[in-house]
Amino acid sequence: MTRRSNGQGHTYKVGTSFRTVIHSNGTVVTAMAKNAQDSRKLAKEKLVLKASETDTERAKNLSNLLLENYLMSWLEDEHKHNIAHSTYKRYRSLALNHINPALGSYRITELTPRLINQLLVDMRKNGQSVRSIQQARALLSIALGEAENLSYIAGNPVRKVKNPINSQKTISPLTLDEVKRLLKTYEGTYLCARLHVALICGLRQGEAIGLRWQDLDLAAGKLEVRKQIQIIEGKQEFTDLKTERSKRTVMLTESTLKALVEHQKIVERMRQGCLANWQDLDLVFPRENGSPRSPQTDYDEWQKALKLCGIAPKRLHDARHTAATLMYSQGVGIETISRALGHSSSAITSRLYVHSVEEPLRKAASALDGILNVS
Repeated sequence: MTRRSNGQGHTYKVGTSFRTVIHSNGTVVTAMAKNAQDSRKLAKEKLVLKASETDTERAKNLSNLLLENYLMSWLEDEHKHNIAHSTYKRYRSLALNHINPALGSYRITELTPRLINQLLVDMRKNGQSVRSIQQARALLSIALGEAENLSYIAGNPVRKVKNPINSQKTISPLTLDEVKRLLKTYEGTYLCARLHVALICGLRQGEAIGLRWQDLDLAAGKLEVRKQIQIIEGKQEFTDLKTERSKRTVMLTESTLKALVEHQKIVERMRQGCLANWQDLDLVFPRENGSPRSPQTDYDEWQKALKLCGIAPKRLHDARHTAATLMYSQGVGIETISRALGHSSSAITSRLYVHSVEEPLRKAASALDGILNVS
């Protein structure tokens, strides 16, 4: 018997004839001939024919694959596991409510830049935000990019569709005086440490709600952002962070460290008061029974704090903008701020989180004065 490598098969004698068996990518062919050479040749010809038939059948199936079937299958079976649950829910909503009603009945091989652009135009006419339109385009781009990688389609039509430009919103982070007023007003209360973590450390809401005492090293004056809490199927659950760089170390200021030390005592009194009903999840900002704090309660307390201190209503996420701006105003570099906030790149930090502040500009002007010897 003559054995060959995978795809070549093996040939052996059967009576006065020779048989060749070839296994290739799940396909098996056999051929008989009077000699080994003819047997192998005939088997290879059969393999080529089978491959051709398989490609033809595959092409036929792909030509009938509708976008709505491909998109939902890809999103549920593959992409869902690579993104945050909140992103998955948003993508699913966009697919069901906008993309599939408009383009779902088209075969994926029929999609063109014109059709996709018309979808985005119609979304805008129907009152959808620029952000929603951008996300719809992003979803199609990722999904059809994967279809292209798998040779389901010859090219990704989304590449030729312009991404809508979102007009930059005017963002107004808290001033240094407002930050001081908030921290002073709530000193010694449950909310004090929560304000420090938002305004000084710049943690996202889910990161703060999911912060555990095991993530803090009070002796070293630092905390590790490792997990977050999100609402999944109506329940609060610990989940992984948005990106790998979201996992980060945050060094604590002396005032934040002091607030957290005092907060630990507050939480311990809560635990002792709850006794057997306490849910020991090791949370830094728990409810009265130790369970995760409600995002809505967290937001409402933020708004009440602003109102009490005479500060205009702001998003809780604006506290994150504030942390970045405060660091920047004190000469902290963009890359360092980016790492402190857990951004995937410093470009995001520069574009979205660092707002107009005069102090670094004054320092720059002063430095130029120094080298130019301007009197």
